[in-house]
Amino acid sequence: MRQAKRHMDTININRQKMKRISIAILMTLFFYTISFAQQKNTSKLTKQIETYLTEFEKNGFAGTVLVELDGKKVISKGYGFRNAELKEKNTPNTIFDIGSLTKQFTAAAILKLEMQGKLSTSDTITKYFQNVPIDKSAITIHDLLRHQSGLQSNVGEDYDPITETAFLDSLMISPLQFKIGSDFSYSNIGYSLLALIIEKVSGQTYEQYLYENLWKSSGMETTGYSRPNFDADLIAIGYGKNYVNWGKPTEKKWNGNAPYRHLLGNGGILTTSEDMFKWHKSLLTENVLSIEAKKKLYHPTIRANENYNAIYAYGWDVSKTNRNTFRVWHNGTNNIFYADFMRFIDEKTTLILMSNKTFRGTDQLNFEIAKIIFNKNYKPTIPKTDNEINQKFTQEIIEIILNKGLEEATLRYKNRLSNTDVLEYLLIRNGYEQLSQNKFDEAIGIFKMNCIANPNSFNAYDSLGEAYMNKGDKISAIKNYEKSLQLDPTNENAEEMIKKMKQ
Repeated sequence: MRQAKRHMDTININRQKMKRISIAILMTLFFYTISFAQQKNTSKLTKQIETYLTEFEKNGFAGTVLVELDGKKVISKGYGFRNAELKEKNTPNTIFDIGSLTKQFTAAAILKLEMQGKLSTSDTITKYFQNVPIDKSAITIHDLLRHQSGLQSNVGEDYDPITETAFLDSLMISPLQFKIGSDFSYSNIGYSLLALIIEKVSGQTYEQYLYENLWKSSGMETTGYSRPNFDADLIAIGYGKNYVNWGKPTEKKWNGNAPYRHLLGNGGILTTSEDMFKWHKSLLTENVLSIEAKKKLYHPTIRANENYNAIYAYGWDVSKTNRNTFRVWHNGTNNIFYADFMRFIDEKTTLILMSNKTFRGTDQLNFEIAKIIFNKNYKPTIPKTDNEINQKFTQEIIEIILNKGLEEATLRYKNRLSNTDVLEYLLIRNGYEQLSQNKFDEAIGIFKMNCIANPNSFNAYDSLGEAYMNKGDKISAIKNYEKSLQLDPTNENAEEMIKKMKQ
């Protein structure tokens, strides 16, 4: 009996082993299937994005793009030229001016100092500056970080030489735009003031403190104003419209090794897309900021009339997506260089864009890539080449619409030369000019032409919907807003207008 029992126990044990092995095999196959499906989807998305970027480059885009999907870097490429005269291509190592992306470093440095016990975001500026007038004495570091201080945006141009004393004097006598803490108004000088606080508290230059406390531990050795001793050949030349050479940021008027106070701390940092990706990865850890500090970074104390669905946090714009996740985003530009940093942290997706050429549509590039990733079957809009031929042809089409009607303009458009097309931004600009003068039919004609020329543009149908709404034709307005929403399900404006008109 004992032997039989032992035999039965052996059979049961073996069955249990087989069961565990079978479950393990099934689980392995299950996760392999999921992993394979994710890889296949990631591969498909990567190809779609690369195809889109190649087309974008053909039309004049110059810069670098880095894309992270499912926590893995899948694209890091250069497009166009960093030096058009010498035909030197942009690469992931090209150095760009990232404009207001600088603000996130300033915000992080403030929080780092707070972690070190050297300041508090609730401190008023009177703790750090003398002769603060009564109307500004209640401004806190928190108010500066959230652009709710009431300070105006600028008191001078980026590269205007100015002393610290003159800068502070200009700032302190400038009128406030609203009661402190009651509203939002983007203020560059507010972040310049924060840079001054960083220097006063740390006893170091702004750049040196950021390097030692943010960049060095993040592995960012190609980020700063001048401290990295940049390879000058890798710094991109900025180009205005039609490739007019603007030059390099380091060739502008600087106060020695850094910009003057109009720009220091709010803009002008130089870096690469690869270094910014290192910064993104560092922020996912407690390498630089603690969990508590990052809560304040993305979700600070807000005003009574706000909620966390969409706010300007500390150097970041934070908004809730229609997928119930958060987008953490900021851009920066001096109207020559453009940078865009879009992070969907919950979804392990990051988009980093840097450009050294003024090109229509660059400011929407990351948004288009995000739609490719998150909106199934979305067809991105590729801007037409913004050259003199297309500018003149667009104006010709507008004149025909205004003087002879849409039908004749459509015929002219269809018989255009193969290298000629209309520019959406000019059609939209002129359409809204007509709308502002209550010339509803003229605006509708121009917007309809835009829909004919750009049938996949959600913005084209959104504009047409608005024109019909202003005319009082709700049925046509709803129809076009619905078309816009179909093309871009994230178009909150169209969704809101439809609800409003159906009430």
